[in-house]
Amino acid sequence: MRRLNADIIIAALLLVFSGVLLAATFAFQSPPLFHFSIRTWPRAVAGTLAVLSFVYLVQSLARGGRERREPFVWRAFLAANRNVITCFALFILFLATLPIFGMLIGGILFVYATFALLGGWNDLRTQAINAAVTVFFVGGMWAVFTFALRVILPGGIFHI
Repeated sequence: MRRLNADIIIAALLLVFSGVLLAATFAFQSPPLFHFSIRTWPRAVAGTLAVLSFVYLVQSLARGGRERREPFVWRAFLAANRNVITCFALFILFLATLPIFGMLIGGILFVYATFALLGGWNDLRTQAINAAVTVFFVGGMWAVFTFALRVILPGGIFHI
């Protein structure tokens, strides 16, 4: 008999969750004169989640309870997940300063800080490339949302 491990339980819960999401899409009503179903995108996301959860469940069942778990150590966890924790901390800082800097300046600072902290402070050329890529892509996305899609983004105190 196979042992239930955390992976099997989480995969099963994700399958149930994706099933609930898929079932909820049947209650969506498309507005009149709408060219495509409003259910399409949510069903695609929930269906992808269901497929990936099923793959996760199959892999977990194939592996069973054979893996040996090491005892949990905070220092090892923090060392192994340093980049993830750094990204979350930077994103929380971005959200906290969003009312002050706004979407454009805050986004540029967030992406550049992420590049600098995760990519290292190599040399001036690397930092110039990081700055150029940051300004081009964050500024481009801001322009698309602001001018093409007419989305009102947070301006902040120091907005442009």
